Parts: sequence; structure tokens; C-alpha cells
Amino acid sequence: MRLVEILKNMVGKEMPEQAPPVTKWLNFVLRKVEQGHLTATMEVRPDMANPLGLLHGGVQATLLDEIIGMTVHTLEKDKPSVSVNLNIDFLGKARVGETIEVEAWVVRQGRQLIHVVGEIRNAEGKLIAKASSNMLNIEPK
Repeated sequence: MRLVEILKNMVGKEMPEQAPPVTKWLNFVLRKVEQGHLTATMEVRPDMANPLGLLHGGVQATLLDEIIGMTVHTLEKDKPSVSVNLNIDFLGKARVGETIEVEAWVVRQGRQLIHVVGEIRNAEGKLIAKASSNMLNIEPK
């Protein structure tokens, strides 16, 4: 079964036991999966907050990096990809208990580099953070 189909079968469900530890910790739920496009939701928990009770910037970066990486996997490339960079603008806030939506989509895929953007929005649709990343196809060891 293709990876994009596996991810589609996970829509609306908890992450499986075999998911990477960081993915399980984030505990997001996939809502939409297409080739080159992914959407998920997540509730902001106390262990994700800064001292002000807001979603920590490092958690936002981790969430965006994870969703961007999963989006690249939906392309079914014959080589794995790794992040070359991750540029983030923190533009709003989300409080503990709020549900946020994170979305990523492929803008351009070349032979070696794949450019992806991602956004985090609150329940009202207000932009919390936006990111862009370049992913590099690598040779597996």
C-alpha cells in the first residue's frame, strides 16, 4: 500500500503505536491527506506551553517541521528527504486548551530540493505561525 493511502486511512484517528516518538507526543489528528498536501488538528496541552500559558515557539516549530516532513512523504519519492532549513514567522498566539489547525503543501519539487510551506491557525482561522522549508532528497545508507 502506498504511503499516501496509509496516511489517508489514519484520518480522524490517533497516531499508531509505531509512529515516531515526537509524532506521538504531538498527538495531532490528520484531517486531510492528499499527495503534496496535509492538514491536521491538535489541542494545545499544558506541557506544550511557555510560562505565559501560550503554545511554545519551539513546539510550533516542531509541529510545522513534522507536518512538512509528512507532506513530503506523500510524494512517494524513491529517496528519503531531510530538512535543509526551516524558516518560521510567529504571528499570533494559541492558549492551552485551544484547538489549532496545521496545514502544509508542496510549492515546488525539483530533482533534489522540495519547497514546502506550512501554517498554524487557531479555531477562528487566525494565523498563528507560518513556515517555509526546503527538503533535500538523500541517498539512504
